[in-house]
Amino acid sequence: MYNKVIYFFLVFNLVFFGIVGCTTETSATQEMAQALMELDKNSDLFLFESILYKKVKTVNEAEFKSVDTTLYGEISMKHYKSTKKFKSGMATVLPPGTKLFRSIEHPEYVFSSEEGNYTMYKSVPEG
Repeated sequence: MYNKVIYFFLVFNLVFFGIVGCTTETSATQEMAQALMELDKNSDLFLFESILYKKVKTVNEAEFKSVDTTLYGEISMKHYKSTKKFKSGMATVLPPGTKLFRSIEHPEYVFSSEEGNYTMYKSVPEG
């Protein structure tokens, strides 16, 4: 009986701290997004698959097509407001429906494609 209580306590703690650890990662991403928005209210950011991306530069069609990319997804939510939490698929500038393409050679780079306009974004490292 005593072993079962200890076993339950250990399993409970592992599950609890596993959940808290996942929540902390999301909180770090939220904090990073809020910090970037505080530095520049016009920051061009988006969150996709728990990764925060920041605009690097606008590129022309030839430059975009010179990079080997794969479809990564699309912006699915309305614009981020500073009073809300950033959610996956949410952006500060890009409208819903904007297609995202990930560089195969350099996966930290993602390109947006909206009505023939292309923008390069880079993942923002946590911490």
